[in-house]
Amino acid sequence: MKEFPILFGPDDAPLMGMVTTPASGDAMPVACLMLNMGAGYRIGPRRINVKLARRLAQHGISSLRMDLSGLGDSSAPRGQERFTQQAVLDLQAAMKLLETTLGIQRFIVIGLCSGGGRGLSLAEVDPRVVGLFMFDSYAFPGPRARIERNLRRMLALLGNASVYGKVGRWLQRKLGPRQPSAQLFDDEPIEETQRYFTTTVKRLVERGVAVFVMYTGTLHVRDLGRDQLGPVADEPFAQQLDYRFIGEIDHTLTSLESQQTFLDEVSNWVRRVASGRPASKPAAGAQQAVKRAPVAAAKGTLPDMAAG
Repeated sequence: MKEFPILFGPDDAPLMGMVTTPASGDAMPVACLMLNMGAGYRIGPRRINVKLARRLAQHGISSLRMDLSGLGDSSAPRGQERFTQQAVLDLQAAMKLLETTLGIQRFIVIGLCSGGGRGLSLAEVDPRVVGLFMFDSYAFPGPRARIERNLRRMLALLGNASVYGKVGRWLQRKLGPRQPSAQLFDDEPIEETQRYFTTTVKRLVERGVAVFVMYTGTLHVRDLGRDQLGPVADEPFAQQLDYRFIGEIDHTLTSLESQQTFLDEVSNWVRRVASGRPASKPAAGAQQAVKRAPVAAAKGTLPDMAAG
């Protein structure tokens, strides 16, 4: 495995990334672009992007984990584009970098939480994207799932002292004077977001893009058959998605068991997509139960802390 940091993109507003490639010359003609959640920088929660990049390099797949403009070690953008538009430009700069340095022209985007939204925006406009992984990104649970989730949260919060402070801050935001703030993200009504997700993912599936959506059991969420896709779960295009709900892992992959499960699921899917094999689909109505990996499986495989 080889690994090196690199600055790329506009000369007056360079982006920062870390390239990981296989040690031998037998690299596959597909590379992964890895995005973190929220405003976190490129390594991901618990350095999961680092671990995934090194796992994939062992199987001949190169990757670039990167900071979008204004995040982590990347410079602030010089233009006036909205956040999503700028993210697409940043990702296309990353694709150009890997095409120039490694000769790769096909890409899989690994997006954690909000990073999945940025990946969807890129896949929508760029045919070089052949795979898209979205982790706890878009979710539209139906009424039954929302009621159950809210009841579980209420019961769990009764014994949590921090909830009272959170409720107080929420009331202050709602009832107090409105504070002006810069709008970083493009806020839209949930109906518009659902319409965008449905239309865009349907087009990706028709285009032959492999799409993998994974959801966790964070905050007492349960799943009884693609609940997180809500009203679109029965759409024909949705049946073509690789869908996983893994209640035993959490949003920030706190435990070694969670990390090992995530790494196994995602690396296996990436390898199938990179090799041109279809992702595995369960029978209709089948539960997506995923067995947790034993902690012992992760021992001795955690990477060193030298690279970001």
